[in-house]
Amino acid sequence: MKKIYILVCLLFLFSGCSTTVPAVVKYKISPIIALEEKQISTCKTKSIKVSSAFTNSSLMSKDMSYVLGNSKVYEYSESAWLNNPNRAVSREYIKMLRALGIYKSVQESKSRSRADLIIEIDLEDFMQYYSEDLKTSYSIVHINLSIIDFNTSEIISTKTFKSKVNATKLDANGGVKALNTALKNVLSQSAKWFIKGCS
Repeated sequence: MKKIYILVCLLFLFSGCSTTVPAVVKYKISPIIALEEKQISTCKTKSIKVSSAFTNSSLMSKDMSYVLGNSKVYEYSESAWLNNPNRAVSREYIKMLRALGIYKSVQESKSRSRADLIIEIDLEDFMQYYSEDLKTSYSIVHINLSIIDFNTSEIISTKTFKSKVNATKLDANGGVKALNTALKNVLSQSAKWFIKGCS
């Protein structure tokens, strides 16, 4: 009888240890944009450096948040970003500008080389939103860009870009897809602005 009691206790003990923890799905920011064909540029003699995006602390983390209604902010427990949104967005601007080929060179913020121009990125919004009744969801990307002369520190040009995209699924996956589409829209608009400034 004593052996059976010990066996039952061990069974309960090991069954409690076998509880599975849900895996955290990591999402990548990866907008795919179609760029205009390379053209004559007046900026070909200038180098440009892309600064790390300025934003609030929540977008400097890999935690994935969403907004319910107007002000309630929550975090997904089983979803996270592969890279911090502020770094990922800065990286997408570097890739876009290099692909455009309208500047002599495009450098990262950590580069030790000197640049003629600096791009400051203010990432004002990069979030998924839900209605109070949880029946609808959308994502917003809101970015302000400033081109600054390195030598004089004067702002040469500034522009704000914003895109709102409805989510097709009411979950983290749906929000990420909408964010990628919204970022693609903002990058496409930004590319046209850069091209116009160098035409």
